[in-house]
Amino acid sequence: MSSTELARNDERAPVYDLAAEKLILGVLMTSPGAVSELAGQLDADDFYSPKHQEIFAAILTLDSAGNPSDATAVTGYLADQGSLARLGGAPFLLDCCEAAPPRVQLGYYVERVGKLADTRTVEAGALQVAHEATKPGRDLDEVADLAQRLAEKVTKRRGATSMVPLGSLINPALDRIEERLNQKPGLDTGFTQLDELLGGIRRKQLVTVAGATSMGKSITLIDFARRMCIKDKQVGAFFSLEMGNDEVFERILAAQSGVLHKRIRTGQMDDHDWRRATAQIGPMTDAPLLMSDKGGLNVPAITRACEEVIRTHGRLDVVFVDHLHLVKASNSRIIERTAIIEDVAAGLKESIAMELDVPVIAAAQLKRNDNVKSDQPPQLTDLKGSSAIEQTSNIVIVVHRPEYYDAESPRAGETDFVVAKNRDGEKGTVTVASQLHLSRFVDFSINRTENAA
Repeated sequence: MSSTELARNDERAPVYDLAAEKLILGVLMTSPGAVSELAGQLDADDFYSPKHQEIFAAILTLDSAGNPSDATAVTGYLADQGSLARLGGAPFLLDCCEAAPPRVQLGYYVERVGKLADTRTVEAGALQVAHEATKPGRDLDEVADLAQRLAEKVTKRRGATSMVPLGSLINPALDRIEERLNQKPGLDTGFTQLDELLGGIRRKQLVTVAGATSMGKSITLIDFARRMCIKDKQVGAFFSLEMGNDEVFERILAAQSGVLHKRIRTGQMDDHDWRRATAQIGPMTDAPLLMSDKGGLNVPAITRACEEVIRTHGRLDVVFVDHLHLVKASNSRIIERTAIIEDVAAGLKESIAMELDVPVIAAAQLKRNDNVKSDQPPQLTDLKGSSAIEQTSNIVIVVHRPEYYDAESPRAGETDFVVAKNRDGEKGTVTVASQLHLSRFVDFSINRTENAA
C-alpha cells in the first residue's frame, strides 16, 4: 500500500490521504505559529481518520486558548481527556513530528486534504440526491434544492480557502522577515551579480529564461540546477522535453568536471579527463535532482510528477522545464498556438508555482528577429507565440551572446543575462563568461582565475 491510501472498492468509495493528514499534524506540532496559517482552511471533519480528527481538534483547542500546541502539550491535553492511549499515545504523536515536512510545504498538504474532503462530500451528497430522486412521488423541486444546498456547502468551504483575515498574515510574515536576517530569501543561481539583482529565486515565482535558438537557454537552466541541487542540495525536478536524460547528464558532467564536452560526447577522454570526471561522481550521486525526458507532457502531467516527488522526498524546492514551447496544452480542444502557450504559461504559474509553493524556471524560445544586433539584445516583445509568457512571469531573463550575431564582436566570450522583467525588484544586465566548450557559463571572476591557472 502506498503512502496515499485510496479506498476504491467501488466507484462510490471515499477518497483520503492518511499520510498527508499525518504530515499536517506533524507540522502543526513542530512549527510555532503554523496553526494561524490555516485560517479556517481545514476543519476537524476534513480529516478522514477519526484519530487525526481528534488530534487536530486538540491542537486547535490549545492554540485558541493561547497555549503551546507542540507534541508535549498535545500529549498532556489528550491524557487529561482520557483519550491518549486510544489515539496511539505519545509515540504516535512523536512519529507525526518526525515525519513533518518543512513548514513551507504545509499549504500543499492542506490543499490536498481539503480537496479530498470536498470529494467525499460531493460523493456522499450525490448518493443522497440520487436516492431522493428515485423515491416514488418525490417532488423534483425538493431534490433540486437538496442538490443546491450540497453545491453551496462545497463552494462555501472552497471559497474560505482563498480569503484570509489580514491579521492572520502578521505572525507568519514577521517570522519570514526575521528569518531573512540569517538566510537568503531565495535560491542562489550560482551567478553572484545575478543573485544580487534578483535577491535569489523565490517560491511561487515563474522565472522565464528566454533566448534564440542555440543561445544558451538549456545551459543556463542546467547551470542553475547545478548550483541549487548539486551544491546547495535543494530538491529539484528537471523536465527536459528537448534533450534526453543522457545528453543532459553529459552536459552536467562537462560543466562540473571541466572536461571538454566534445571529449565526453565522443568518448575521447584521457586519464586526466577520467580522473576529473570521476571526482564528480560522488557529488552528482548525492544530488537530489530528479530528471525526466518524457516527451509530450502537459502541465497536469508535470504537476503529478512534482506531487510524486513531494510524496517520496518530503519536499520540492525548484522545478525546471526545458522548454515551455514544447509543453502540450492541458486540453486537447486547445489547438491554436497562442492559446496553447497561454494555457501552458498559466498552468506553470498557477498549478505548479502557486499551488505547490515552488519556483518554476522555464526556458522559452524567442521568435526570429533579423533586426537584432550584437549590441542590441532582444526585447520582451520577441518572446515567441504569445504575450502571456511576459505577463505571467515574475522574472524574464533574456540570454544574449553578442558573438552569435557578429563573429568579429569585441565581446567574444561574453554573455549577457538581461533581466528584462523583475516584478519584485530592479531590471538590469549581468555579464558572464561563456565557456560553451564546457557547456556552462561562469562568473567573470571564476573565468579569470581559471585562465590564470
